[in-house]
Amino acid sequence: MSVAALLAVGALVLAGCTVPTAEGDDGKTGEKFQVRDPSGPALVLDSTDPAELALTASQAFFHASPIAVIASADDVDARATAAATGAAVTAPVLLTDGGVSDTNVVAELERLGAGTVVVVGDEQAVADVGPAAGDAEVVRFDPGALSAAAEAAASAGKGDAGKGEPGKDGAGTKGDDKVELPTADRLHAADLAGLRADIPDVSDPELLQEVLVAVDPRPGQEAAIGTALAAGAVPVEVPGGDIAADAGTVETIRALKPLGVVGIGAEFGAADDLGWQVAVATSGATLPDGSLQLFPGRYVSTSYTVPAGIADPAADAVRAVNAATTNGELLGGSPLVTVTASVRSSAPGEDGDYVDEQPLELLTPAVEAIRDAGQIVLLDVAPGVQPLAAQLDDLEPLLKQPGVGLSVHPEFRVAGNGAESGSVPAAELQEVVDRLARIATAQGLPQIMLEVHQSTAASVVGRSDLRIPSQVAVVFTAAGPAAGQATAGGVWADVANDLPAHAVLGWSAPSEVPADATSILPTEPLLGLVSAG
Repeated sequence: MSVAALLAVGALVLAGCTVPTAEGDDGKTGEKFQVRDPSGPALVLDSTDPAELALTASQAFFHASPIAVIASADDVDARATAAATGAAVTAPVLLTDGGVSDTNVVAELERLGAGTVVVVGDEQAVADVGPAAGDAEVVRFDPGALSAAAEAAASAGKGDAGKGEPGKDGAGTKGDDKVELPTADRLHAADLAGLRADIPDVSDPELLQEVLVAVDPRPGQEAAIGTALAAGAVPVEVPGGDIAADAGTVETIRALKPLGVVGIGAEFGAADDLGWQVAVATSGATLPDGSLQLFPGRYVSTSYTVPAGIADPAADAVRAVNAATTNGELLGGSPLVTVTASVRSSAPGEDGDYVDEQPLELLTPAVEAIRDAGQIVLLDVAPGVQPLAAQLDDLEPLLKQPGVGLSVHPEFRVAGNGAESGSVPAAELQEVVDRLARIATAQGLPQIMLEVHQSTAASVVGRSDLRIPSQVAVVFTAAGPAAGQATAGGVWADVANDLPAHAVLGWSAPSEVPADATSILPTEPLLGLVSAG
């Protein structure tokens, strides 16, 4: 389906509610036909077995259907034909000979109330499928060939006959092994007319109009996609399963404003990740450069503290903006300003946390001025005796703005509340990551940066266990021994070792930067942030 056709579906409002079901009656028998709303605003069907994936799609999209389509998971052409057939006759598509037993297929047909089963293939195929059809009436459909465009697409997906392995003919396929969407127009009109004469007539069912199905169609996924199209889901192709990485996909989803989204394929990750990507695409919020993701790329940070007693924090913040611009030019990265939100105190203070916080009324105009200048902001906080996430409540009004992140110092942790001085457990850092991810999802924000300063990797105990969702970009910055000094080689090697999956590295620059800054910057592993503050 073209982008123009997708946009013609109309704009709908994204909301945290479920999609209403739509239903109709079988025109000949009066049997109930009913598609269903996938649970929640986002769902991912991620099985790598084609038959299991087809079954979960049927369960996700259909409450009931008088008709179902069945083909063998081992037959590439039959899979493609069955998927297009399901889309054409508004019926779920199931597969045999895979990871689902005949008993499970029969149980699904009974759940659907499917009294008629369309079996794709020749007489032998009908005989082979027989046990999986249960008590349903069997109608054989053997059109001989898909349309010319469909045949070319099907032949491209034949390859090896393995299932569920990268590079093989299964739902786990990678690379260029891609198939066409199984739309109804891939079948010849005469073949469809003959089939419709032999099956119950579902008269103009009111299908789902608010659900988007995100696909990067691969061999083995045809049946599941065909079922989604049969239920009325609007297809959008997402290269690599990463919505936020493709400007064209973001533009399409922003125009559609879907109420719910289903991703077909493991490449879409967890449902929360997919839900965030759709939410941010729909919200229109972006980072200063117009993107939704922070990396790949490089940032250069400049430190800034709102001076005590300042009358105009916004005007004063221009100094930091200018310094960040200069540092970015010197060190080859996008300017970023780290704004001090709190500092460690030698005294417990009235709240006993050993932290002095900057008033929000001073931080807010300074942060807004930096954002207005097109630069990213990190709110720098000290933990004292409290958990790293303790200050997020006060700072959340700022963190709800695009391009505002957080910078933390585990080594500033003061002993107390059951914690040791100078380190935090990974679970405490995980709480911060998860909180930022929830803010990004709820507000439809682009990726939020979390910088973690370390002079030793051991300052986050169990660091490699940290789970980093797509909503958050976590940067571990190897600290310098003192202000204005570059990261020592030993510290860099330690902090850069055994990073959590998806983490990025940061490095501290010296005050004196040579004309060719690349001569002092580490090149391995990939450097994402240079601290020039």
